[in-house]
Amino acid sequence: MKNDLMPTFWKLSHGAQEFSFQDMVECIDEKIVYVHRSTGGKGISHVSQAENFASAAIGDYFYLTHGNQGVYLLGQFTGPVNYFSKYSGWMDRPFRLILKAKNQATYSGIRKWWTPNDNSTFTKVPREEYELFQEMILAPYFEVTLDNF
Repeated sequence: MKNDLMPTFWKLSHGAQEFSFQDMVECIDEKIVYVHRSTGGKGISHVSQAENFASAAIGDYFYLTHGNQGVYLLGQFTGPVNYFSKYSGWMDRPFRLILKAKNQATYSGIRKWWTPNDNSTFTKVPREEYELFQEMILAPYFEVTLDNF
């Protein structure tokens, strides 16, 4: 694995309390994902998850979860953040679908800020944990490895 050429991966969770199944279907159909502007940082970070969502690079990859009720897709940002979302207080970004999840099972592995079972909204997968990300998310949910990127 060549880290210098490896893309950036994020976990993006649409909370199960904020988004119904129908909302998830609509987001996927419209190829738009959302983060609330007031979403705070994780731990002692001075950068909020909302700021990370706004500043993530076009071309960065993310996997979309619905809380821990399922992993839906692997997407890639195709445009900048839109601060004037159709939902008050929310920001959105367009994406292209890379892969649909082949496994919708609830995630039950170890807990990291970037795993579906952590209460986080938009969290970067650290490069030093890419092998674990491949083992816990890419392989079981999308049947791909980092070599595909």
